[in-house]
Amino acid sequence: MTVKKYIVNHVMSKNIDSGIFSAILGYFTKYSPSWVVHVESVSPMDGADIYHYHRPHLEKKLLNNAVCTVHHDLDDPDVWHSRQRFVPRYAESAAVICLNEKQRNILLHDEGLVANSIHVVAHGYNNEVLALGEKNRLPEDKFVIGIASRRYGRRVKGEAYLLELVKRLNPAKVKFVLVGEDRSIDAILFRKLGFEVDVFERLPYRVFQGFYSKIDALLMCSSHEGGPANVPEALATGTPIFSSRVGMSLDFIKHKENGFFLSLDPDQDAEQINEILDDRSIFSMVEKNCRASTSLIPTWQDSIAGNLDVYSKIIGADVRAPLFVDAAEDQLEIFSDIEMVA
Repeated sequence: MTVKKYIVNHVMSKNIDSGIFSAILGYFTKYSPSWVVHVESVSPMDGADIYHYHRPHLEKKLLNNAVCTVHHDLDDPDVWHSRQRFVPRYAESAAVICLNEKQRNILLHDEGLVANSIHVVAHGYNNEVLALGEKNRLPEDKFVIGIASRRYGRRVKGEAYLLELVKRLNPAKVKFVLVGEDRSIDAILFRKLGFEVDVFERLPYRVFQGFYSKIDALLMCSSHEGGPANVPEALATGTPIFSSRVGMSLDFIKHKENGFFLSLDPDQDAEQINEILDDRSIFSMVEKNCRASTSLIPTWQDSIAGNLDVYSKIIGADVRAPLFVDAAEDQLEIFSDIEMVA
């Protein structure tokens, strides 16, 4: 007798290097049982138990036992992310995995997908790198705002709004720590306005705990997001977030309890932040609540477990528990020449 192997084929549909996808697929392998084998390929391979599509809009038709993850904001106006390109493939899927409740509601109520085929499994944080840490602050210290995202030319991360917001803040009370590709552009602009700025265009993920320990709050002002990953990461370190109402922030943040929602009107939002700068007790209570609720934030182990549960529903067997079969039935050898995700 041997343990049955379940093969999950992660179909990428196009040969494009993606650090984000590589990291996610690494978590799938790391946090799955040894008998669940994850194989990445551009095109679907033969004989897999599950076909997990990550760019389904590039496919003309999905295979049976297909799973799709909604990685983007379904309201994103970008033509590349147009909802109409994705929904026909989602409708063919045995299951659709959403990162947040907003995505699920759109597919269920606006697009009419079947309710029991739509699941919400949020991305998690890496609890081997990030944890609740100490923030040693003196009353006279500046309030440190962090930004952790690449700067996009199409302004999806709220670049135009960000500059207008910063113009309305007091350089004597605020410092910025910027992390992400091309954030040096913002650093130059902020310094011209009189702000103290630390900037790191490339920061190894293993030292992100240090980033969160240095900031009082994370600023996330994207206009559209599927995630983003820094929502669970910040909250897991006890760092409140100033966030636009997008993506996973709607599920994780409660306004003035563990974070603050932005209106994306720079006048209104600057007024809210300036009120906090004038009376730190407002922020102290929010930070206390945030630090007390870190256990509610999902880890990547939790996220992968949620995906495995979805696979189990499709296959009709619990892939998280070993199933013993005759050795002759174990067909893993046909995949031995395929490179598996590390």
